[in-house]
Amino acid sequence: MFAEILTIGDELTRGEIVDTNRSWLAQQLWDLDVTVRWMTSCRDDADDLRRAVTTAAGRADLVVCSGGLGPTEDDLTVDVVAEAVGAIPEIDPASRARLELFLGARGAPMTEIQLRQVRVPGGARVHPNGAGLAPGFEVEVGGVPVVCLPGFPREIHAIWDGGLGARLRALREARGGAPRIARRVFRVFGRGESQISQACRGVVDDVPGATIHYQVKFPETLVKIVVKDPDADAARARLDDIDAALRGRLGPHLYGTGDAALPEVVAAALRQARLTVGTAESCTGGMIAQLLTSVPGSSAFVVGGVVVYANAQKEALLGVSPATLAAHGAVSEACVREMAAGARRRLGVDLAVAVSGIAGPDGGTPDKPVGTVWLALARGDGDDHIDTKLLTWPGARDMVRTLASWWALRMILDAAGGPRG
Repeated sequence: MFAEILTIGDELTRGEIVDTNRSWLAQQLWDLDVTVRWMTSCRDDADDLRRAVTTAAGRADLVVCSGGLGPTEDDLTVDVVAEAVGAIPEIDPASRARLELFLGARGAPMTEIQLRQVRVPGGARVHPNGAGLAPGFEVEVGGVPVVCLPGFPREIHAIWDGGLGARLRALREARGGAPRIARRVFRVFGRGESQISQACRGVVDDVPGATIHYQVKFPETLVKIVVKDPDADAARARLDDIDAALRGRLGPHLYGTGDAALPEVVAAALRQARLTVGTAESCTGGMIAQLLTSVPGSSAFVVGGVVVYANAQKEALLGVSPATLAAHGAVSEACVREMAAGARRRLGVDLAVAVSGIAGPDGGTPDKPVGTVWLALARGDGDDHIDTKLLTWPGARDMVRTLASWWALRMILDAAGGPRG
């Protein structure tokens, strides 16, 4: 079953906003074993919209649109789609009742322009909007289901969860014939895309219906395995066989599978090991702590952190020796060792990670060029309980800081027991 996603709005075609709806809808359709073959966008122009809908319905088995269902004069989706199916726009009674309650609670009067957003083509299947006012609806254009949704992401999500997802699953099941899809995402950090591709070379070559895909989401790479077969169980069995082979090839650089990115994986490992963590950051400016605390419930394992840009604060807050700074400088293994040990001691945590580096764009020297970063992780008392890592990444400032922060998380994960997925 092939689908087309059509997103509507001048703000999209002018590049004023990033179109997140198409990617979210594609993911949901993919989960229903529906392949999105085309993604298009058009202006808030009746002729453009008419051509876009007609073209989509002429080449896809399913069309999902978003945008153009609001109250203003440039919201044209209802009128254009109604014309395409020979219907007249009409007010949806349930949506009107919601609008009346909404306006009544605010003491606002009902106007004709407000009623525009609760219209649907006559005879359309209505998909209620639990997070907004404009309902979604479904019609058939030339025998092809065309689903029209609002443009606000949270409203699309609410309509999908409120029944549209189940409806499209039923359409997919009724169609039959198409292969079932088994898929898995492997999350890899610490190797470049080309190195990962080389390691995975040939892993799906002899597996019927299997393909491998790579997506770089700096600083990690996602390896995606897709297996298609008319028998869902057969597809899953082949995927499991590939899984075992792929894990061996990716080795320690594979930190998890599925939707959980590194911060969530680290959080799960810390919870399971019942360990607490603290941070001491210079060039990352609190980014490591931000990543850790982005996970709900992080207060169970994050005790605190210190941002120490100035050397004087490294001395005052973490107990870094002036002699160490004089002899080796702030960007050195010796300095981050003392930063990590000081953070662990003063914060009273099981693990403390420290970072100091030159993120750029200036500040580098021949001995320590931009992109030089030292990290340390203290997991006990004494030098033999401190692990260190040197990064040399001559990239842009934001990339250096992000990469350093992720390596800090990776060091925490290793100290907490390693990958869980």
